[in-house]
Amino acid sequence: MTDFSISFEWDKKDDTILDVLQLPEKIAQRRGIRLLVCLDEFQQMAEFADSVTFQKKLRSVWQHQQHVTYCMFGSKKHLLENIFNDKSMPFYKFGDMMFLKKIPTDEWIPFICNKFSETGKSITPEQAGRICEATDNLSSYVQQLSWVVWYKSGDTVIDADVEEAINDLLEQNKVFFQREVEQLTELQLNFLRAVADGVTSGQTRKEVIRKYRLETSANVQAIKKSLVKRDLIEVNDDEVTFNDSLFKLWLKRQRYYS
Repeated sequence: MTDFSISFEWDKKDDTILDVLQLPEKIAQRRGIRLLVCLDEFQQMAEFADSVTFQKKLRSVWQHQQHVTYCMFGSKKHLLENIFNDKSMPFYKFGDMMFLKKIPTDEWIPFICNKFSETGKSITPEQAGRICEATDNLSSYVQQLSWVVWYKSGDTVIDADVEEAINDLLEQNKVFFQREVEQLTELQLNFLRAVADGVTSGQTRKEVIRKYRLETSANVQAIKKSLVKRDLIEVNDDEVTFNDSLFKLWLKRQRYYS
């Protein structure tokens, strides 16, 4: 019946973070090797409390290391560009920036077919191509949809397995897509309808503005910027594409699409 408590006392030193950041270099030096440190979704750092101060600390340590190479990955292009291309940011021109292209369909198809074959199942090149088409070759979705098709199918994949898997994947993401749509203005949604309809360029043309009720060409430019900021689209020159291919497909199938 005796009351007692247990506590862990830790006297945090001011240089603790510095010690952690220097650890890869120390390990590399002691072992006589080179290290490659990969950091995924690096753009999330922008959401840290006092992010700029932390970025300054990272750069001040990393730039002096001779035995460690850092590779920062991210899925949100515009946020990464803000970190590495903004002159006011600590990581401005810190290293080489590379934009990875999607794996083409003619490379995905034999890969998918071979993976099915390795497990004793068969899928036709046309069905594998349908997986790529539905996901717009976005790697994470291609692999996820392929797995759902594999799970649902027997020894031989039929077309109905692929379509059912697509519907299941859309259903899994429905809540997220609905939440995204609810936060959009009517003009933003109209613009996405246009892009989903294949109008990937020339959205300021009069006939496009009239058909999709975008009001003015000035609105179109403002909408583009706002949707890029929300990470829904990517703009290369005048070409606009969805960042999430399933969101595009889901949007087409909903009552929001006309």
